Amino acid sequence: MAGGRKREWIRKKMTAAAGSGSLRMRALSTALRQRRRRLPRVDLLRFFYESIVFRLLWVLESIVVLARLCFFFLRFGFRL
Repeated sequence: MAGGRKREWIRKKMTAAAGSGSLRMRALSTALRQRRRRLPRVDLLRFFYESIVFRLLWVLESIVVLARLCFFFLRFGFRL
């Protein structure tokens, strides 16, 4: 939400600068483009989703490995 308000503020500044000269408007739009390039947008929902999926798969793999160990020891006994 804050990004939207910031963009509106920049648009208002750009329209105000357009009245005084196009050079200021061009400089402001260039600064805005450079800022967007420097600060990549991080999708937090995707980050949390990937983290949760990773943890769930890790737990599932641990359970499978433990189940295989238990099956091996129950099937062949504890003698090696």
